[in-house]
Amino acid sequence: MSGGDPLVVAAWGSVAEAYASSWAPRFRPFVAEALASFDPDGGPIWVPGCGPGEEAQLLAERWPDRRVIASDPAPAMVAVARAGGGRVEVFEGAADAPPKGPLAGIFSSFVLQLLPERAETLRRWASVLAPGARVGIVFWPRQAEDDAWGHLGRAMEGVGRERPDWESALRDQLPALGLRLLEARDLSHEVSYPSPAEAWRLLCEACSLQVFLRRAGASAAARCRDLWLADSGLTQRGGAWVHRPVARFWQLAPLDMHEAPGEA
Repeated sequence: MSGGDPLVVAAWGSVAEAYASSWAPRFRPFVAEALASFDPDGGPIWVPGCGPGEEAQLLAERWPDRRVIASDPAPAMVAVARAGGGRVEVFEGAADAPPKGPLAGIFSSFVLQLLPERAETLRRWASVLAPGARVGIVFWPRQAEDDAWGHLGRAMEGVGRERPDWESALRDQLPALGLRLLEARDLSHEVSYPSPAEAWRLLCEACSLQVFLRRAGASAAARCRDLWLADSGLTQRGGAWVHRPVARFWQLAPLDMHEAPGEA
């Protein structure tokens, strides 16, 4: 997350422990699949917007001889990440404020879609990369219309929230930001809930809808809830309600010194 919006920082701080217990396990398969192909050269690795810190701990376990740094703008998230123990260095800081380089790697998990200035953030990341470095980014793109989160997006549009399609434009900007795209692929895993009502509660009380609630107000949030629960897009199977959202994984590298932006 960026450190520029106090409302966003406060919203994520308020759900820190609930996110760690409710959503981190649900998102773990997406993160694990991305980490399996993330392979930067030797050197320090930074995890911006680390949240409760799970991916930072996984990186530290994978490379016990490397320095792993993690940051988050929400003090409550930093506290949860530090409570996880291990040797990860966790500090309070914005996703668009990288530590002093050179860094061998940056791994960002479900942060990019939250940033108000995505291009400028990536430019700043590129500025601290060492030659041979890698940037791994897992993010939520706009979901398919038939997925439960696609249904949720339409419900949010129904109460006035916009869903801009920023991904293609940002991808086209990468060379101008000092980065080249090595890999882009989808990560798709099943996510389940005890009921649609419980899914809504978890989204509101432990995840990103906390920001929506604070911005939209109680009346709009209630209307959105009613719209979504009337047509959630979740599928009942056995005792669970499931869907299969798609995350996107980008693996980036810094442009070579001799490589012109238009040649990437």
